[in-house]
Amino acid sequence: MEKEHLHEEPESKQEGFEEQKIAAEDLKFIRSVVEKTSRQLKPDVHIMIACGLICIIAYTTLYFLKIRRLDKWIWPVGLSMMSIILCYTIVGLVRIAKYEKKAGFISHLKKQVTWVWIFITLHGLAWSILAVLFNDFSGGDPPFIWAMLFSIGLCVLGVFHSKEWLLGAILIFAGMMLTYFVEESAYIILGLAMGAGFIIPAIITQRNYRKQEKENA
Repeated sequence: MEKEHLHEEPESKQEGFEEQKIAAEDLKFIRSVVEKTSRQLKPDVHIMIACGLICIIAYTTLYFLKIRRLDKWIWPVGLSMMSIILCYTIVGLVRIAKYEKKAGFISHLKKQVTWVWIFITLHGLAWSILAVLFNDFSGGDPPFIWAMLFSIGLCVLGVFHSKEWLLGAILIFAGMMLTYFVEESAYIILGLAMGAGFIIPAIITQRNYRKQEKENA
């Protein structure tokens, strides 16, 4: 009996070791799938940083035009900003198409997040252009509408990609709340908040990916 017991014990240990090995392989596979999905959803960091810088420049310019009462220049500056945003959207779509062609496929989630940003851009453009054409700003000041829409877009990225983008959404939201207490500097506060909301998460995300690449190497 003792011999049989001793014979069964190594077998049970071997089975336990095999189960642990299978569990480790499953965990490794799940982790690789999560990392692959995260990489597919990763926004173009350079475009996000450029968008943040554009927001800072555009909103700061609007601020100085307002305080110097140069209202006739506000629309041209706003139109330039919207044109750049439209170009950004087109460039983003072209990059996605190239990625899909290179990879052979693109995830359903990536497509959905992309469509969210497309609708956000179109919504902002429609509100801005119609408000100026009909001289009716009852729907809200276009710079504030853009801030709200970008905050929503970053929130979507935060939910489906990484928490860093939620930080960006919170920064823009905090900036919008602050403008109610410092109305005279509303545009410059929004510009800085939006710039930080795009640039800081983009830098953190890029650093995290570089760190992952070093660990996987």
